[in-house]
Amino acid sequence: MRKLNKKKVRWIIKQLQKGSKVSEIADAMNITTRRVYQIKQFYEEKDRIPELKRSGRKPKKIDLKIKEIICTAYDKYKLSPVILEKIIERDHDIHIPHNTIYKVMLEYGFVIENMKKKKQRKWVRFERKHSMSLWQGDWKQYDEKWIIAFMDDASRLITCYGVFV
Repeated sequence: MRKLNKKKVRWIIKQLQKGSKVSEIADAMNITTRRVYQIKQFYEEKDRIPELKRSGRKPKKIDLKIKEIICTAYDKYKLSPVILEKIIERDHDIHIPHNTIYKVMLEYGFVIENMKKKKQRKWVRFERKHSMSLWQGDWKQYDEKWIIAFMDDASRLITCYGVFV
């Protein structure tokens, strides 16, 4: 995740022009003082606000030959990218990652992007509403003995346990 955006960089420059301390600006933006000095130096030298580069690796261009292989494999088998990955590797002796296959399939309209699957899902604890509908079991070795316990997931009650040699 990126800490700075254009608005925050403009705010940093305004604070520097007002005469605020660099350490206070860095603490407010949750960045290092070195980064504030870099922004200040760039602004003083070029007399413009620095543009932030897009983070991450640049996307690779997919070769036309690879696109053709993917399209013919999809036309022949009509399968998902994960399975097509294995089939293409078997038939053509080329490893194409399923993410690349999915991008090509999106480009040609073979698949439709599901927006519900794109957003981050809420974290939900693995537990049941009603008692005795689900148990969890766990074991641990302690001094050459095994301790095994079962717990009710709803009430968190240890229903039974045992020590075994």
